[in-house]
Amino acid sequence: MGYSYSAPQWLLVFFLYCVLGWCFETTVVSVKQRHFVNRGFLRGPMLPIYGFGAVLLLHVSLPLYDRPAALFFASMAAATVFEYIVGVVMEKLFKVKYWDYSEHRFQFRGYICLQSSLCWGFLGLILARFIHRPVEWVIAALPFRALLAVDVLWLAAFLADVIVSVRAALDLARVLEELDRLREQGAELRQELSETALTRLTNLSYRVEEAAGELAERTRDAREEAASRRAAAARHAADVREDIQNRLDELQRRFDERASRLSRTRRSLLRGNPTARSAQYDAVLQKLKKHLER
Repeated sequence: MGYSYSAPQWLLVFFLYCVLGWCFETTVVSVKQRHFVNRGFLRGPMLPIYGFGAVLLLHVSLPLYDRPAALFFASMAAATVFEYIVGVVMEKLFKVKYWDYSEHRFQFRGYICLQSSLCWGFLGLILARFIHRPVEWVIAALPFRALLAVDVLWLAAFLADVIVSVRAALDLARVLEELDRLREQGAELRQELSETALTRLTNLSYRVEEAAGELAERTRDAREEAASRRAAAARHAADVREDIQNRLDELQRRFDERASRLSRTRRSLLRGNPTARSAQYDAVLQKLKKHLER
């Protein structure tokens, strides 16, 4: 068996499997999350990794159609390498790992795992022998002009979606960087609140106690002066804590305000990829995801 498709036919194959892949992933993830999840990187009902993966697997199946075991392992290897490359490139570009297998057994850096690789192998086998037959029938039945019209319209919608989604992903990376700076400033202020202010209070109180000890044996005015110094030290420490707390509240306000201003496209990127992680900004990414769940 062989696939002798023209370029427009291969393009339609790509789009059809983008949609079929989206249907599959959206169903699985929505069931797991117990609510509808528009799965994937794009806003529309397409998952390009499945389109590219299907085209790749169909090419792999050409010389191996009559050798199921070889077809299985070849599909598994080719798709796994492809998934790894796409995962690495996307994280380099967008600072976010849009799928993450870190919690799976036998995984590598969260980009690939044995379970996913086995699924790719079975998918390649099933794709060549069963799934692709009705798809091939649809492709063969379309007149050339109708095929071109479908391709042009679908390509225009696809490219528009890619442009919007890529811009949103790049903007999201910048937002994560900005929010991470706010997080670091907040962490520094909390450290200062828990240590510096208390240290100042302790030091000041210690000096006041020393002064009180020296002056206690003198006059009542001196003891009153010591008490006044102690009260002043306490007020100073309270002012320091209040100042730090106000700065912390301001940082939290800026964080919430920045998170609330996320565009609908950026929100859909996060909600459509509930397992998304970030090696560089994971703390703030998880905090942002929780903010969006409110």
